Amino acid sequence: MDQASNTLTKPDNMPGALSRLITHPTRARAFGIHLVLSLLFFSTLVAMMLLYWFPGELFFVDGGWQGLKLVAMVDLILGPALTLILFKPGKPGLMMDMFMVAAIQIAALGYGFHTTHQQRTVAIVYAENGFNTLSAKDNQDANQQLLELEQQPQPLPPTAMLKVPLLLTPTPSLEDGGYGKVLEDMFNGYPSPQERSDQYVSVVENHAAMRAGALGIEQLAEKGVLEVVERALQKHSLKPENVEFYKFQARYASGIVLFDPQSMQIVDFIAHQKPDLLAAK
Repeated sequence: MDQASNTLTKPDNMPGALSRLITHPTRARAFGIHLVLSLLFFSTLVAMMLLYWFPGELFFVDGGWQGLKLVAMVDLILGPALTLILFKPGKPGLMMDMFMVAAIQIAALGYGFHTTHQQRTVAIVYAENGFNTLSAKDNQDANQQLLELEQQPQPLPPTAMLKVPLLLTPTPSLEDGGYGKVLEDMFNGYPSPQERSDQYVSVVENHAAMRAGALGIEQLAEKGVLEVVERALQKHSLKPENVEFYKFQARYASGIVLFDPQSMQIVDFIAHQKPDLLAAK
C-alpha cells in the first residue's frame, strides 16, 4: 500500500509540464504554464461570446470586441507577465507571490467576465423606424424604471446559439396620441421605446407594422450606402426585391440592416462607422 502511495506521488507520474516545473522550476516554464492556462480560459470565453452573447456581426457592432479586449488585457497579458516578472526559483516567499498573482488575475477576470456578461446583447428591438440593440444591463435598468412606475415588465424570450430574439415596440395609433404619446411617456420617466419590455410584441406576428420604416433604393443612394449594400446582397446571393432595408443603431456602430421577410431574420449589418476590427475585415 505504501509503495503504491509513493508511486502515485512521484513527480514522474504528474503531467509533464507540471512535473518539470516542480522538479526543475524555471521562470520560462512557469510563464508557459500560466499562459497555456490563460489561453484555455480565454478560448472558453471567446466561444461563449461568439455563440451566445454577441453572435455574428453583433460581436463587432455591439460591444463584443470591446469586451474581449478588456478580458485579453488581463488574462493573456497581465497575469502571465506578473508570473514572468516575479517567478524566481528559490526566492523566499515565492508561493505567496504566486498566490497573490493568481488572486489578482482571478479577481480581475471575474470583474471582466461579469461586465461583459452584463453588456451582452439580449434582444434586437424594432422601434422608432429602426432596429436597436438591447443589452442585459439596459434591459435590467429599464425594467426597474417600469416597476417604479407601477408597470409590469415582460420577460424576454431566451437567446439561443447564434440567435438573438427580434422584438417590436408598436408606435401608438393616432387615436392613442401617436408619436406624441411616446415623447410624453419619456418625459414622464418611462424608458425609451426600444427598452419598453412591457410593450414588446413579436416581429414575426407584427411584420406589417415595420414596413412603414423600410428604406427604398433611392434612400440608400441618398445615404451613400447603395454600393456597399449591393456588395452585401451579392455576398448573400440575394436580390433587392427579396429583402427589406432598415436603419439600425448599436452601441458601437449604426447603419443599415438587410432583413429577410421570408425567414424573419436579419441577414447582415452594414455599418456607416465601423469599429476598428470590423473595418479591417
